[in-house]
Amino acid sequence: MEAFELLDADEALLRQIAKLAETIWHEHYEPILGVDQVNYMVEHFQSLPAMKDQIANQGYRYRGVFHQGKLCGYVATAGRPDFLFLSKLYLAAEARGLGLASRVLAVLKEEAKAGTGRIQLTVNRFNADSIAVYQKWGFVTLREEKTPIGGGYFMDDYIMELDCRN
Repeated sequence: MEAFELLDADEALLRQIAKLAETIWHEHYEPILGVDQVNYMVEHFQSLPAMKDQIANQGYRYRGVFHQGKLCGYVATAGRPDFLFLSKLYLAAEARGLGLASRVLAVLKEEAKAGTGRIQLTVNRFNADSIAVYQKWGFVTLREEKTPIGGGYFMDDYIMELDCRN
């Protein structure tokens, strides 16, 4: 059994990813955003219907991150004219620190090199741990962006980019 696998999500895997997303989001983002905004964001961006819509209508690709045969995270990307958009990269708490996110990034860097050579992402400005990881990987902050997402909520993010051409 491979220690690390990244598998494209069919509907069955997407259902599992949606359940995992709800757990990860409540655990990780409630201290930053509060329970009401997390509930809203899970429903509108991380639920099975939202993920299916992102795939069907927004060009997203969802993949499950597996460690020793067990689903422990997920990644979602979308091709954009000027960069590969890394929309989501989340790991369950027990899978963090195993180097899995770095392995996912290595795959994404190769995919980006075949295209524009750049990866962009958004990260909550108050998510210090994730920002530190992205900076360690070589991402640079391009700008801040505050985007209304409905329900009176905003995403208060940094836009970060990694140049994979070097």
